[in-house]
Amino acid sequence: MDTQPASTTSAPAKRSAIPAASAVVGTSIVVLLVELARSGALEQYKDLIAPLIGWGPGLLVLGSFLWLAHSYAPPLIESQRTTAMALQKLADTVEHASTSQHDLVLAMQVNSDKLEQVRSTVADLQDHVQEVRKAVSREQGIGNRE
Repeated sequence: MDTQPASTTSAPAKRSAIPAASAVVGTSIVVLLVELARSGALEQYKDLIAPLIGWGPGLLVLGSFLWLAHSYAPPLIESQRTTAMALQKLADTVEHASTSQHDLVLAMQVNSDKLEQVRSTVADLQDHVQEVRKAVSREQGIGNRE
């Protein structure tokens, strides 16, 4: 099922029609000005038209740039914001995994230390048991002689 409202599906068609219509209107204005210039009707306005002809292309480029910036900057900014949020989430995940890994390493070190203590205690107990056995065997050897 289509969950988007009908107004959002018609917006791209309207948006793509605007540049085409602007191109047609702009071309028509240029043709009209050329025809008026050829006929001599603009001769009295030459001091006004000359700066427009000089600055016109630059102003057109500037206006086009501003229109493009106005049209495409918000989606670009939103996509950059989304990318930044995703990277922050990834960094948080990596930091959490690093912290968990660090905790695991610390737990392994503690367990290793405890294991060493147990081994040392077992070795001490074995030595003590051997000493007790020797002492018992000596006492039994002395008791047998009497």
